[in-house]
Amino acid sequence: MRIAALLGAILLIAVASLQNSDIDSWFAINEIEIKGDLLNVTEAELQGDFSSLLDRSLLDLSLQDSLGIILASEWVESAEVRKVWPNKLQVLVREYSPLAYWREGQLVSTTAVVFSPKMAVDLPLPHLHGPEGASDIVLEQFGLISQVLASTSLRVSSLILEARGAWTVTFSNGIPVKLGREQVLDRLQRFIAVYNTDLSGRIEQVFSVDARYPHGVAVAWKE
Repeated sequence: MRIAALLGAILLIAVASLQNSDIDSWFAINEIEIKGDLLNVTEAELQGDFSSLLDRSLLDLSLQDSLGIILASEWVESAEVRKVWPNKLQVLVREYSPLAYWREGQLVSTTAVVFSPKMAVDLPLPHLHGPEGASDIVLEQFGLISQVLASTSLRVSSLILEARGAWTVTFSNGIPVKLGREQVLDRLQRFIAVYNTDLSGRIEQVFSVDARYPHGVAVAWKE
């Protein structure tokens, strides 16, 4: 006990004798360890985004400040930060999981957050379009339409909400279908019925479909 107390006193005297700048240099961050499952962003890219944390003193750096820098990286949805003394910052990263493209150059996550990667990404995702600020509305409609399509072979390639409130869905087989502003899901069901009985074997001949009629659909054929 006496030896431990003596060593502690010596350390306190040594630290107290240092200038503030010397103390900061002792605890300057020289390594950022990144953990987490990275699918759409590389560790090198994140290291670049977090580089402003290097050479900061662990003594002075608040976890709130470090999180502010880390969460500014466009692919980071959430993070946990841990100081590893004397010179390391450990960051556990959770990426956004992209659900669809939104408008031009943006993505919307499975948690309904719109984010904008600096670099264009090529992912097998549907494209959602609508007025600025309407991502929640379009995402909700996309979910409802996807539920209706779950028992079919049809899948959404793009979904467009026009400024006047009309919907158009284009399927992965290339067929665009106008659904209008009202009774969107009922009109979709009518289209599915016609598709299953009359159109599925002639997809290459179909130019577009208008499902805004009360008792059927209008098919435009390719010439």
